[in-house]
Formats: sequence, structure tokens, C-alpha cells
Amino acid sequence: MPRVSRKEADQHRVDIIQAASRLIPQFGIDGVSVPALMAEAGLTHGAFYGHFASKEALVIAACDEAFEKKRKYYDDISVRHANEPDATRAAYIKRYTRATHREEVADGCPIAALCGDVARKERKGPIRAAFVAGVNSLIERMSLLLSRRKKKASREEVIATLSLLVGALQLSRATEGHAVSDEFLAAARKHLLDA
Repeated sequence: MPRVSRKEADQHRVDIIQAASRLIPQFGIDGVSVPALMAEAGLTHGAFYGHFASKEALVIAACDEAFEKKRKYYDDISVRHANEPDATRAAYIKRYTRATHREEVADGCPIAALCGDVARKERKGPIRAAFVAGVNSLIERMSLLLSRRKKKASREEVIATLSLLVGALQLSRATEGHAVSDEFLAAARKHLLDA
């Protein structure tokens, strides 16, 4: 079997991280095996340890990737609504509370997708540290998204808004298929847009 080039190896690593950043939020850290992750990346199970020392190392890289994707998404919203803070805020809140976000676990908010998994005792170490770093980076980005024409959003406002949005999304996912599922999203949207 021929050896892969450095460029191919680097691309394989990216493919593995991207596959993990989609599958882990959707199925949980323990819900995705290394063979399943490697298959999703189009690689054999045996190639895993050539890229990562452990599954924990991959989870950390996948966490970083999921948060980076979301930071870019937030930046895109800010650019599309440049110089219109009220429109930026409304667009962000409406997008976060839409019904399709409930179904987009793999590509949706990594905070909502991962927080229950990361809260487990066994995640106290490097995985939780990577999650916290990602959360803090999104809080910084959200201060721009949630500012209003006359007032920059404070860290406290951002955290309160984030708590409401994440809670509404998680409750909506947990009650999907029942009327209350849509009510959680609608109530959060209305409360934040009317505030």
C-alpha cells in the first residue's frame, strides 16, 4: 500500500475533524465510535492513531472546529447587516429560534448540542476546557450580534440571552413532535425581540 503524501495526510486529518464536528454534536461523545468517525471521513479505522493520540484529542479538535464554524457564521451575520445593529440582533435571534435549527443538531449551535455531554463528571478535564474556550469565544462574538443602535450588549446581557436561547433550543429538541416544542422557540423569540 503506497504511503500518502504530507498534503494528503493533512487533508485526512481535516476530514476526520470535520466528520467528528458533525457527528459528536448529533450523537454525543460516547455515541460515536472511532470506526464510525473514520468511516464518515472515508478512511479506515487503522488510520486514526496516525492522526490523534486518543479519542479525547479528536473530541477537543472537533469541539474547536464546531465553535470555529459558528464564529464564522456569526461574523457572516454581522457583515450582512453591517451598520444595522438592530437588524443584526433580530436576524440572529430569528435564525437561532427557527424550527429548522432544532433539526440541525450536527451543524447547529455547539453549545446546545454539547453542553449536556460536557457537563458529565468524566468531562472535567481538557474536553471541558475546550468547550469553555469555545463558549467564551462565542460570547465575545455575540456582544456584536446582540448590540442595539444606542447600546452595546454587555457580557451579562449576552450570557442571559444565550441562556434563554440554548435552553429554549434544548427544550424544543427534547419535546419535538409535540406542540410545546414550537412554543419554546416562539416564546424565546418573542421575549427577546420585544425586549
